[in-house]
Formats: sequence, C-alpha cells, structure tokens
Amino acid sequence: MTDDPAHAPEARQLRDATRALVLAFGALNDMRRPCGATLPMPHAWALLTLREADALTVTALSAHLGIDRTNVSRLCARMEARGELVREDHPSDGRARQVRLTDKGRALADHLDASSAAHFAAVIE
Repeated sequence: MTDDPAHAPEARQLRDATRALVLAFGALNDMRRPCGATLPMPHAWALLTLREADALTVTALSAHLGIDRTNVSRLCARMEARGELVREDHPSDGRARQVRLTDKGRALADHLDASSAAHFAAVIE
C-alpha cells in the first residue's frame, strides 16, 4: 500500500464502504448469520463454492476461498465427518484427491444459497 497522501481519501472511502457493507450484511453478528445457518463463514462459503464447482481439490478450494490449505483441509475433514462431503480420487490425476458434496451437503448448500440471496435482497432494500 502506498503512503501517498493523494490516495488517502479514496482509501478511506473504500474502507468506509466496505465497513458499511459488512455491517449491513450482518457478518459481525453471530446471532444473525447472513447465510441462514449457524455455520462459520468459511464453512458456508466452502459449501457454496463446491455447489458451483461440483468437485475441487483441497488446494483449489483453498485458492477459491483465499484461506490457507491446512485450514481448508481441517474444514473438509469436519465437513466429511458431518456427512456433507466425500473425498474421492481425482479423475485425471491418480496422485490427487478431490472433495465433492454429498446429497446432504448439496441440500445444505441449496438452503444457504436461498437464504443468503434473501438476506442480500433485504440488504439492497
């Protein structure tokens, strides 16, 4: 980031707009989860990402979420234990594994998609 004072007003505007969006979204209020479920944000975003992508390696999921691969691997292990995803062999790389939503995970992701869309509609209003 630059220390150029000429960019200070734009930087502050961006910061303030981001803060307003986060507050309007309700992301700081644990009692008012924007996704409509009591899941941590990374968990909800992983479900939605896998819903769109069908199957990804943990490395690819990590890149999509912008979260360290080790943390995503732990998240996937928790999701697998909850029956939301399965790990399977990668179809074109015998050394790799990928994760895919189960029917239970897809149903939860569908619910999250619908409830978060409704939440964003309320934010827009």
